[in-house]
Amino acid sequence: MKLCGFYVRVSTEKQASVEEGSLKNQDHLLTQYVKMKSQFGGDQWTVVDRYVDEGISAKDTKRPAFQRMLRDIESKRINTVVCLALSRISRSTKDLLELVEFFRHHEVDFICLKDEGDTTTAMGRLLLTFMGGLNQFEREQTGDRTRSACLARAERGLWNGGQILGYTLDPTRPGNLLINEAEAEIIRFGFKAYLECGSVLKTRDLLNQRGYTTKSYTTRRGNLHASARFSHASVHQMLTNLTYIGKRYVRSIGQKTANADEKDRIVDAVWSPLLDSEIFYEVQNLLRQNLKTRNNGSCPTKHFYLLNAGLIYCNTCGTQMEGRNGHGHKGRKAYYYYVCKNRECRLKIPQTEAEGAIFALMSEA
Repeated sequence: MKLCGFYVRVSTEKQASVEEGSLKNQDHLLTQYVKMKSQFGGDQWTVVDRYVDEGISAKDTKRPAFQRMLRDIESKRINTVVCLALSRISRSTKDLLELVEFFRHHEVDFICLKDEGDTTTAMGRLLLTFMGGLNQFEREQTGDRTRSACLARAERGLWNGGQILGYTLDPTRPGNLLINEAEAEIIRFGFKAYLECGSVLKTRDLLNQRGYTTKSYTTRRGNLHASARFSHASVHQMLTNLTYIGKRYVRSIGQKTANADEKDRIVDAVWSPLLDSEIFYEVQNLLRQNLKTRNNGSCPTKHFYLLNAGLIYCNTCGTQMEGRNGHGHKGRKAYYYYVCKNRECRLKIPQTEAEGAIFALMSEA
């Protein structure tokens, strides 16, 4: 008895949304094939299940229905896989070869109607490998065309998709954004707060204290992306996003250009800015300054080092030491120490230890 599993797939949500489209056509052809085999063949063919992946690429095997089919094969629920074309089940030669070996190991028949796949013979396996290579080539060509199209849109200042806090997608002009005033206030407050406190972590806390959250939206697949409290990463991403001043960054990865400067550049976007560019670049300067000095340039730490000004020298190399400070990975606790100015030495001594030794000598005197 042939316990059949139909594997049906389309690559885009648009294809999946067509009521009488490719999904139903594939299922109809597979059903007709099984009926014919049951009527004229020597075996009894039974359709156990249908594995349908809607709007998912076959570039890899991370597909819900596909993975469910593999589990059913392992549990002996099905012993025959039927699909319309190799491109439906895989567009990767490596994945296809591994899948064929998986079928062989579990004694599963694999039937591909259009490409006449047959895993029981050497010639059939050779044909499957050849067709799999062609499908992978087609997928890679599609990827190249998509990247070129995205680059061309970016160079024209168009938005390439996705949601962003502060804007909503313009339903009438593809590639454009409309300012969301309620969310724009969050952005403006975040930039203002950072200029005042000079700390991403403090800015995060101020945003969360006000009850502000990240963007909430529903994807094209109908999945809800819930809002969340701001994190260090989301605040830093917000503070460095050129979108808010009506600009966009163009990174032409893999594109051969005559001028190296043309590979990565900033262009004017088609949407309106929601933030003054002077404030944006003032924040960028402060971010760079704080990263370089490891200090808060907006609210510098006021701390007194008793042994500064040439009063303490490194016991290892004899170079003068100076007072420095640092913070833990969460930025909540400050650490104070003396460090050797010699870059090849960089000996560190906690401030309390160094100054404690001085106080001990003074008390003995």
